[in-house]
Amino acid sequence: MNFVKMQGLGNDFILVEDMKENIQLTSSQINKLCDRHFGIGADGLILVQPSKLYDIKMKFYNQDGTEAAMCGNGVRCFAKYVYSYNIVNKDDINIETIAGKISAKISNDVVQVNMGKAQFDPRYIPVNIDNIKVVDEKLYINDKEIIFSSILMGVPHTIIEVEDVSNYPVKEIGPLIEINKIFPAKTNVNFVQILNKEEVKMVTWERGVGLTMACGTGACAAASILKEKKKIKDRVLIHVPGGELTIKFNKDNIFMIGPVQEVYKGIINVEIIQEG
Repeated sequence: MNFVKMQGLGNDFILVEDMKENIQLTSSQINKLCDRHFGIGADGLILVQPSKLYDIKMKFYNQDGTEAAMCGNGVRCFAKYVYSYNIVNKDDINIETIAGKISAKISNDVVQVNMGKAQFDPRYIPVNIDNIKVVDEKLYINDKEIIFSSILMGVPHTIIEVEDVSNYPVKEIGPLIEINKIFPAKTNVNFVQILNKEEVKMVTWERGVGLTMACGTGACAAASILKEKKKIKDRVLIHVPGGELTIKFNKDNIFMIGPVQEVYKGIINVEIIQEG
């Protein structure tokens, strides 16, 4: 099977062309492909498929093999891929995803994505809370009170503000919040430290993946919550372990801007991912 490995701020993905829509991979096989010791190694796998609605269709899988509606850095890599390999012959691309239409604009190795609008209603995130919005709610983890906010940015995200993200026990708290019963579909968890009204540091524990170098939907979700709380301006720089993402607001739309890069391409021996 031919593939291309791409990364956006260290968030890395396997991209496979599936223009006849005949590639069938189980969650176990995807997990093996994403394994960094026995496979290619990636945070997720993306299939490039034809679309009856827009220019092209993105089908995204997490590292553990579960399908997800969207991935911010993934869609930036996807847009750059279909443009670079002449699958879509224009630099302004409309992409079909489970989360709806995503529009991307390519300028050299920088991709801007219109992520649309954030959804605050807990019924759609989903979160088992009877409020109009999930902002500054309380959750208890190991008898410790956690103040959190949640939002749907294509996929569910939970945001926790901390004083020093570098010294916060992300690996301990992240997985416990991800699977907490208050989140029926689980959740991504973003730990954010506000530096000023134009800069934020963020570390993400990603649902179905674990600790990641970057998370595009997480950056948009964190910025949306902080904007809602009037703690940042309409344009903010998000510092993540893999680099920097710019998030800007134009009315209700959220735009994400950042670099992407092709790492390598190759052929994977499919025998290594056979079942059993």
